[in-house]
Amino acid sequence: MAFLCWAVLLLAGVAYSSELGTQTSIEKYPSLAQVESRAGLLWLQQCVSSVLTSYHVLSTARCFSGVNYSDSNRRIRAGTSYRGTDGLVREVQRVYYNPSWGLLDNDGDIAVVRLETALTLGANIQQAAILGEGIYLPYGLNIQLVGWGTTAEGGNLGNSNLYELDLYTVNTDDCLETYLGLDLENNTITENMICAGLRNTQGRDLDTRDEGAPIFYSGVTVGVVSFGVSRGDDSIPIVSTNIGTYSNWIVEAARY
Repeated sequence: MAFLCWAVLLLAGVAYSSELGTQTSIEKYPSLAQVESRAGLLWLQQCVSSVLTSYHVLSTARCFSGVNYSDSNRRIRAGTSYRGTDGLVREVQRVYYNPSWGLLDNDGDIAVVRLETALTLGANIQQAAILGEGIYLPYGLNIQLVGWGTTAEGGNLGNSNLYELDLYTVNTDDCLETYLGLDLENNTITENMICAGLRNTQGRDLDTRDEGAPIFYSGVTVGVVSFGVSRGDDSIPIVSTNIGTYSNWIVEAARY
């Protein structure tokens, strides 16, 4: 089994691109993997995950929970740029949920998933470098969201190809104020989260197929997309789980 890769960052500016996103490839982001959900005889990409070891991926707890959830109706597809096609497919053996998940709204929304059989690491399947414990990002930092969700504001269809989108970290207090003003059941924002939005609007509509998608800074996974608002005119930040709060737990969970 391969070991996890840690990263300590020197925080600096990074160039940004189109607000509609830029098509990219698994060769650039080989730690990405799709989370597929069974729908009858079909398997559909539902969430995103990140490769931790040959036997483990990282995602959100919400992507592996729910009234009708079972390990047998989720699987992982790694090593491909295209949604639902090619790559390696692996079944889920067990899910490790962070102990704080479910105690305070969306806080602690993170899970380590063990696979039935090992992934073959190579050019298109590589381990994610994760943020070190206790590191918190400053506001206004340019970060990248990578996934298969729609790139159009308010769009209904996901992308067949992998896309990356530049976002910027948003002040947590401002993010909390925004969410408290919404009629949502779970609207608590904590220091264990990263809020992010487009440069001009400070928000970004959420495509649920991007839940679990990694947030990158300089190639390091610093967050995983947790929740947001689907049709908010790009005015409401997307909220991610901050890896820096849970790095030690992630490493421990990926030992099993």
